[in-house]
Amino acid sequence: MTDKTFFLGLGGQKCGSSWMQAYLARQDGSDFGRLGEYQIWESDLGSVFARYKVAKPSAFELVRARAKEKLGAAVPKDYLRWQMQTDRSLYFDYFQKLLKQSSIDRTGDITPSYAALPAPMLAGIRDGFAARDIKVRAMFSMRDPVARLRSHLKMEMAKGRIDETDEISALDAFFAGPEAAARMRYDLTLAAMEEVFAPQDRFITLFETLFTPEGVSEFAQWADVPLEPEAGSVSVNARGSGKETLPDSLMAKIALHYRPVYEAAARRKPEIARLWPSAAYVL
Repeated sequence: MTDKTFFLGLGGQKCGSSWMQAYLARQDGSDFGRLGEYQIWESDLGSVFARYKVAKPSAFELVRARAKEKLGAAVPKDYLRWQMQTDRSLYFDYFQKLLKQSSIDRTGDITPSYAALPAPMLAGIRDGFAARDIKVRAMFSMRDPVARLRSHLKMEMAKGRIDETDEISALDAFFAGPEAAARMRYDLTLAAMEEVFAPQDRFITLFETLFTPEGVSEFAQWADVPLEPEAGSVSVNARGSGKETLPDSLMAKIALHYRPVYEAAARRKPEIARLWPSAAYVL
């Protein structure tokens, strides 16, 4: 096995994954390619992830993109995604090509929706790269579920997918729905990671500690990249979780609904009992 490494970011969504990607991508020896989130694998899951399936380009778009390919020019991003979704071997080939550069030994795909990928799919990604002599290392960040859901809700509202303007009533209607639940099952993500990746090849952290000096150091040490002590003060694609105080009844309702999430997280990170305010309702 070479020292060529592919970092697979599983999210969680609104939990600092963009920060982790940015940290890795700016290091010497990194080339993460053209896209921040490749969004290749989750469309296979259907349901709320069906919207990530890229439609086949029109005949004109195909001709134009293939002409660019022949000239060695960059193809449109949607065409690149469509290619990889249509022929998954192209996904592995794309990152292998990046790693074949003499100065590059680190690449990856950090897509928060990948938190929903089951173990067989993660194993397929691992094995696809292993066949090309590339090691896969997986990372996952967790955040207080209520805070994460609030941040997620704010994003959905900003994108116009939710019309409700009152956050409390909107959150009450949102938290148990398919869009929220698909990205909220930390317990399933953790189980899948641990089934597929060896302990040294998986990084599990908390959003609440990731940006502290200790959290930055832990991440840099695991990823085998230089330590940037001040990196935790730099926000990347940040979105707050809202300033309005939620009713205790709603906090408890959400926490009890996602009890398996808290229990699974606490087994790996017992400190959530003090770091996650909503944990008090179930732990």
